[in-house]
Amino acid sequence: MNRYIKKVDQFAAAPMFCCSILFLVFFAGTLHLINLESPGIALNICNWCLFLLYPCFVVEAVTHIALGSPRWKFNLLYCLAPPLRICARDQMTGRAIWFPLLAWREVNQAFLERVRKSFSVPMLVIALLVLPLFAVENYWQKQIEASPLLADITALATGFIWFAFTLEFIVMISIEKKRIEYCRKHWIDLAVICLPMIAFLRAFRMAGLLKSARMFRLKSLVMKLYRAALMLDVINRLLQRNPEKRITRLESILLEKEREINAIKTEIAILSDRIASNPLSVCENTCQDDTPSQKAA
Repeated sequence: MNRYIKKVDQFAAAPMFCCSILFLVFFAGTLHLINLESPGIALNICNWCLFLLYPCFVVEAVTHIALGSPRWKFNLLYCLAPPLRICARDQMTGRAIWFPLLAWREVNQAFLERVRKSFSVPMLVIALLVLPLFAVENYWQKQIEASPLLADITALATGFIWFAFTLEFIVMISIEKKRIEYCRKHWIDLAVICLPMIAFLRAFRMAGLLKSARMFRLKSLVMKLYRAALMLDVINRLLQRNPEKRITRLESILLEKEREINAIKTEIAILSDRIASNPLSVCENTCQDDTPSQKAA
């Protein structure tokens, strides 16, 4: 049975990773397009794509339940929140994650540092895209409101930024050991991810008793908080950029020094063991080394 579980894991790794990424992409589109006063065809496309992708997660969950996989409960979680499937660990050990180009990799400190460095530069660039986007929204606000096409493009651009932040957070929280500590340190990222979802509640008409004007005021407040969180993250990433380089360099130097110290300690231990096991031979060698010098004298 374990053999079949491993085969399912191997077979589903790449397709389900792609499905999870696509689901997050279209969910980001839906999340931001649905807040427009007159959403167009782009919202329908995103909704239909979500509808077509969702059965993939259900089929995988049913398969693992039928096989009795050790981590089948996580597949039920992925059915509730499909983007979490992006960094799903292997069913048998729970220690490996599949990534494009890397295939299966064990989650350890080296892998964590590699992923962290991979996200560093792209996320800084994406965070800086917030600035021109805000400028466009402020200076061409009337044109955007008058044109459904421009409104869709602006919403999708904001959705792309949200997608990038969410993807980074999902990946990092999946491979970090101290997840609560990571959330505490990256609370701005968490705010960027969660704030648009508050506005998304409007889609479910949970506040149907509220008047339309009050709802749009709530939406405006949420979006202002969202922009403020994005700006804080841009500043935070810019401030942390240089220290990260310095820390990385210092860590490499420290690692090299530790290796040298360990090599010296190992050699000392070997010589000590040799002296303890055969002190006479060491004494003879010492005496032989002293004899030529005495003759020369």
